[in-house]
Amino acid sequence: MTTRLQAAVPYLICLAAAAVLWWLTGQITFDARPGQIGPTFWPRVAIGLMAAAAAVEAVRKLAALAPDRETKGIGEALEGGEEDDEADAPRVPALLYAGMALTLAYAVLVTTLGFVLATFLYLAAFMYLGRFRDHAVVWTTAVLGTLLFALVFLKIVYVSLPRGTAPFDAVTEFVLGLFRFI
Repeated sequence: MTTRLQAAVPYLICLAAAAVLWWLTGQITFDARPGQIGPTFWPRVAIGLMAAAAAVEAVRKLAALAPDRETKGIGEALEGGEEDDEADAPRVPALLYAGMALTLAYAVLVTTLGFVLATFLYLAAFMYLGRFRDHAVVWTTAVLGTLLFALVFLKIVYVSLPRGTAPFDAVTEFVLGLFRFI
């Protein structure tokens, strides 16, 4: 397999996953309400964005000028820039797998813990997993990120989020109480 094709394989897999997810959203049955978007709208927007990003990256990898090196980004080409420092960074596959496991755990636990608590714990755990150790920043970012996500989903997009089971639903009720004034 050529180097360019090897570099594009993860993005092609992501495109295939997007196609499967798109098909699965077509299997959702619901009663359409006039004047309202259906429950498949936002998942399909996210899947479409995921597919578009994967397609752009796959084409970029496949169209690389030299098979042994990646093409420079627009900013680097304009600056006549130096090599990217990312190439020198050590790769840690265990962190990638741990991040994938953490994301799967979030998906499994979100119905029990509720969106608010599960998202808060996920954000904090993901930052620690990524080796970020400024505790004040981790916890502040997790709180603000969770509140921002909840605000967007509950007050702007109007998505019904999992509240969680007792006693975890009390956290969701507390946050919803904060948003009643908004």
